Amino acid sequence: MTNMAEAQLIALDWGTTSARAYLMGRGGEILAERSKPLGIMQVNRNAEEKSLVLEVAFGAAFEELCGDWSETLPLTPIIACGMVGSRQGWIEAAYRPAPADLSTQNLELATVEVGHGQRLHVIPGVLDSKELPDVMRGEETQILGALDLDTEQSDSEDEQLFLLPGTHSKWVRVKGQTIIDFSTSMTGETFALLSKHSILSKLMDPATDENWNAFDRGVRVSRSSIGSVDVMLTAFSARTLVLTGRLERTEVSDYLSGLMIGSEIRSVIERWRDREVPALTICGNQELNKRYARALALFDVQRVRELQGTAARGLWSVASTVGLLQASSV
Repeated sequence: MTNMAEAQLIALDWGTTSARAYLMGRGGEILAERSKPLGIMQVNRNAEEKSLVLEVAFGAAFEELCGDWSETLPLTPIIACGMVGSRQGWIEAAYRPAPADLSTQNLELATVEVGHGQRLHVIPGVLDSKELPDVMRGEETQILGALDLDTEQSDSEDEQLFLLPGTHSKWVRVKGQTIIDFSTSMTGETFALLSKHSILSKLMDPATDENWNAFDRGVRVSRSSIGSVDVMLTAFSARTLVLTGRLERTEVSDYLSGLMIGSEIRSVIERWRDREVPALTICGNQELNKRYARALALFDVQRVRELQGTAARGLWSVASTVGLLQASSV
């Protein structure tokens, strides 16, 4: 049973497809956590289907996710990261330009009323203003959490590489506690579209377990000379290999997953073709971490570690740095 008296922070990692809430106590201990499929896409759909003002729909989603916590703990600060701060979210939080120091105290949080006399504080994302601009929301907080869990790495001035797999995977170069630059791959979203709405989906039979042989096969194709072309020129093989009897229908999903993840990795690590890839940290859920770590090993990327649950630690770190925790204890 959760001891509500120990709670010092309500923290939310509110993304595109899901929202996760944490009730946190002294030192960032997670006292309780919840997850619901209430990402901003679902909230926007709910608003449209029920003819609700978007702000009302987000308020209802917040109540469903953790309204009982905020009502019971009216003096406890609330902080969030992720797409909830996007233009399609609850309130837009301005981007910080890269390079972005994750440890800064001069962080401008956006705020919105959530009821019970409280306000939700939203962490800004990061903008990389290169020729083809890139943005992130939430991943910067996950990286901060990962650095906070390993002070030796956060104090190092060696270049590090962070991979945050998901709907839109992020590859982020970091020095110390500063994001230098980053790039985004729509691998997760593209895989979902191909798996559910393309001609490839017609040949996909569900499998009871992961077929790692099929996954590895896809990765190896992406690493081969054949895979040096764009993945849009190799993805059709998920159909033709079945038609020619060289791939089982139950293997298609894992083969396509390996092909796409492998193509993503190949494209990113090309920049280090003449030198070793920097120490790499994967921050994702268990299933995605396993897939990316396996694919990276097939690309001979050696210095890889996996972390989970870094968003909560990052949210706690920001709340502490900007003074929300001190304010709640007065």
